[in-house]
Amino acid sequence: MNAGSPASAVRRQVIVALGNPDRADDGVGPAVVERVPPQPGVEVWEAIRGGLPLAQSLVGFERALVVDACPALPVGEVALIPLSVDDGGRTMDHGSWLHGLGLAQGLAALRAVGLPVPETWALAIGVEEKVPFQRGLSPQVAQAVPRAVAEVERWLAN
Repeated sequence: MNAGSPASAVRRQVIVALGNPDRADDGVGPAVVERVPPQPGVEVWEAIRGGLPLAQSLVGFERALVVDACPALPVGEVALIPLSVDDGGRTMDHGSWLHGLGLAQGLAALRAVGLPVPETWALAIGVEEKVPFQRGLSPQVAQAVPRAVAEVERWLAN
């Protein structure tokens, strides 16, 4: 492949859907990501664990987007939030979302030891604090899915 070819200009990106579809609105991450059309240079994963294990899996990507349920937001609200690595993750690791684990802190630790961590964003979708064991999204969260998909597409376009 030539250095100037279009394929070489494709950035290596990943979208990770966190959540469990058997836990009602906790499954909003996978519900959003399954509606995003495949794109060159973009890997798509589903995961149920965040924190350091997820941070380690992101090493080597240029950009990462983590889509997850967020009880810290009003139900149905959608927010695209940068995860800051430079401040050790203090600004965005609230412990009430991203499965209560320190993804930004994990990325900061990996960067501190010299590993290449991606520019990382969280796409948070507001859900109730407690979610039942059942399949399917609540009506409010289901209505947020198209807005969340549009945010993913905007993120990919930048």
